[in-house]
Amino acid sequence: MTPKTQIIKGFLFSAVMLLSALGFAQNNEQALKEVNEIALQMFADMNNRDYDAIIDMTHPKVFEIAPKDAIKDVFKSMFEGNEDFSINIPKTVPNYKLSEVFTNEKDSVKYVFVSYDMKMDMTFHKQEFDDEAKTMMKIMMASKGMDVTFKTNNALDIFMKDRITIILKDNHTNNNWVMVNYDADSPLFYNIVPASLLESVKTYNQDLMLLRKKEE
Repeated sequence: MTPKTQIIKGFLFSAVMLLSALGFAQNNEQALKEVNEIALQMFADMNNRDYDAIIDMTHPKVFEIAPKDAIKDVFKSMFEGNEDFSINIPKTVPNYKLSEVFTNEKDSVKYVFVSYDMKMDMTFHKQEFDDEAKTMMKIMMASKGMDVTFKTNNALDIFMKDRITIILKDNHTNNNWVMVNYDADSPLFYNIVPASLLESVKTYNQDLMLLRKKEE
């Protein structure tokens, strides 16, 4: 192979790699744009208490575990409370962050993490907490990444740090973006998403906690 041929082949290889990189970047930019629109719609649906819209955005494997009506009742209880307690979640769009676009070809999944803080207040109608119970509640909630402040013996403010919603596409979603909330303590969550995503979100969550610690 002559030096001139080597130069031409090297140039062509570099050009192909550059075009591939540009195509990849454009695809990821488009994906982030789509996910950002979905995140904004998710918060709007939460603010509007549009449970049907929230369910339509939820990963379909969730409904293999529990029927839609049962999931809807959970949402209603969470946003509207019940005879045992009431919850107030402010109608707002929090400051949220989007991760990079992750792709795992083996599991045929593409996903983005949406992280944000969330506030709510909770009132118990049939229960009051003494000082010892308040301390136990604070410890228990802190282990879940939640800061609790008691306003009265039965009412408390809750600040949830670095909540993560995963917006993803996989073989179960017909190439549509859907969402699932990250819950490291829920066996159901582990039944919904592939192992590669579980490892990735665990690392991402740890990085968020470390960053928050550094900012304190």
